[in-house]
Amino acid sequence: MNINIELFKRYKPDKKVQIIMELTEDELLAITPATVTRIIKEAGTRLYKSRDKRLWIPDQFRTGNHWNSTFIGIELIKGKLYVDLYVQYSNTDTDRSETFSDFFSRGDYRGAIRYDDKYGNPHTDYYTYSPSDKARALRSLLLTYVQRKYRHYYETKKENAG
Repeated sequence: MNINIELFKRYKPDKKVQIIMELTEDELLAITPATVTRIIKEAGTRLYKSRDKRLWIPDQFRTGNHWNSTFIGIELIKGKLYVDLYVQYSNTDTDRSETFSDFFSRGDYRGAIRYDDKYGNPHTDYYTYSPSDKARALRSLLLTYVQRKYRHYYETKKENAG
């Protein structure tokens, strides 16, 4: 199944969620940058007063590497995709932006944070994402897209149920 095509077909949102949940790791990693760009353009929020857009992942869908990092969103800035990560290290934390092509390239992704401690000594902390971590991140992105794009559908469904 090619998710790059299936995601934009005219299915009910529940059917799209079912398709997303049934995707294998290889199918998730086959998502193209063009698909992600379209997702952000359709469901993302505008940044500042520009054409740039950001799609934040809500807490219920956030995932990470189960160690020290969490995937929190994707940005489209001047036509280039960036992955936003929340990273905890030593005794503090920070947000990082990595290019989409570097982060989702084949194999493991290993990021580094270089900083000086209070005495001026340099330190480096690392965070890694395996292909299965990346696939979970893409699944959370797709679920966020369906939730944001079909927000009205889910609101009326909730009203009718309760």
